Amino acid sequence: MMGWVARAAAQTAERVQEPRNRFARWTARWRPPSTAVPAARFQDDDEPYPGHWRELPTPWPSTDPAAAATQALLSEALATLPTTWRAVVIARDTLGRSPDQVSAELDLTEPEQTAILNQARAALRERMAQQLTGEDDR
Repeated sequence: MMGWVARAAAQTAERVQEPRNRFARWTARWRPPSTAVPAARFQDDDEPYPGHWRELPTPWPSTDPAAAATQALLSEALATLPTTWRAVVIARDTLGRSPDQVSAELDLTEPEQTAILNQARAALRERMAQQLTGEDDR
């Protein structure tokens, strides 16, 4: 019984997001593309190793991914993501759904869904790095 209620709630939430997803795609045409990692973090063409890191990111401390504190940090990081990004990450990385399924469920093309997934994962990594190392890694 609980599974049916959860599915109904999820489907209702998806229907509410549908117009927003279409509007987001329409407005995205006029926004400049963003990168997952700022270009300033990499060496330029006139430097010894073009495209390589200027400085390596700060290493994360060893943590148990199953620890309550780590799970809380991840939950906080997920909460900062836009709704569609969060839905894509949860569907792909937590629920193990295929790209086709996620694209159909969220009314996204597969390239859009893949781009959103990459951006969301990068944002999560950035947020987790800030939390675990105590500094802004940008």
